[in-house]
Amino acid sequence: MSPKRPTLEDIAKIAGVSRATVSLVVRGSPLVAEATRARVEQIMAQQDYVRDIGAARLRNNSSNTVGVIVPNLVNAFFTEFLSGVEQVMGTHDRVVLLANSKDSVARQTEILQRFRGHGVDGVILCAAEGTTPDLPERIRGWGMPVVQALREVGTDVSDYAGADYSEGVCIAMRHLVAMGHRRIAFLSVRARTSAREDRLRGFARGLAETGAENAGIVEADLAWTGAAAAADAVLALDTKPTAILCFNDVLAAGLMLGLRRAGVSPGKDLAVVGLDDLPLAEMTYPPLTSIAVSPATIGAGAARLLARRLSQPDAPFERFINTPLLVIRQSVRALTV
Repeated sequence: MSPKRPTLEDIAKIAGVSRATVSLVVRGSPLVAEATRARVEQIMAQQDYVRDIGAARLRNNSSNTVGVIVPNLVNAFFTEFLSGVEQVMGTHDRVVLLANSKDSVARQTEILQRFRGHGVDGVILCAAEGTTPDLPERIRGWGMPVVQALREVGTDVSDYAGADYSEGVCIAMRHLVAMGHRRIAFLSVRARTSAREDRLRGFARGLAETGAENAGIVEADLAWTGAAAAADAVLALDTKPTAILCFNDVLAAGLMLGLRRAGVSPGKDLAVVGLDDLPLAEMTYPPLTSIAVSPATIGAGAARLLARRLSQPDAPFERFINTPLLVIRQSVRALTV
């Protein structure tokens, strides 16, 4: 027989307070005096108290969980994104369930059905490639609020959190041109998503603004091996670019590895710029110039939008767009003629 779990009543009796006071402490209410909160929390820890989520769900008709679906876990961007989601959802007493769609619509559908089965309160969705624009509306039809993040399907069909990647690419191109680079190529992922479209839109805009030459667009799989192999395609471009702007830091790091294997020195022989500014950017050789978008901030923004949607189901859709910033390191040097 399993040992009896301590209840709110047990904790209240030991602490010499009411059950209602213990309940307020468990829910993180600011209405409890700090000394009382500390004493109750100490007793809960001593008694190994665990909140009965099942009972709370029955009382509140809420699972106190939200689902997050991302397209891959290769990119550390999503780890930081999740940390932002968890930080905000923690303040709302909700647990985050993470799932990886592997950029598969079929797998994404299976995950959504499992989330429905678990009764999650809402979903933050970074849609898989090929997702149809009607999906957010279908999810809402299940009684499950949804916020799209980083990738968007449909127009004005849900709340959305992301970064201004189009402007981020323009910022990177202005920096490259200021450093003397005129022939600029773009290394993109293959997946046809709004994230790719945003970046390519920024590339076209940056070319028009700066007068730089489009030295070509090369595609690669979002993986270390794919990015490294793309170096051969970049070096084979007839336009002979002096700078490469990459879809994200993962592709940039892989590309620099491939360039070094081909005897080309990133930064010195060929400028490389990434997007996202992950911790990885400081650990590449040379350290990578990148566009910072703060994935944790975007994750927190998505979580706040979902919390708002849960409390105000009929509120107008909102967008949270984080402003990108240029972080200069050694992978871009001034071009000398």
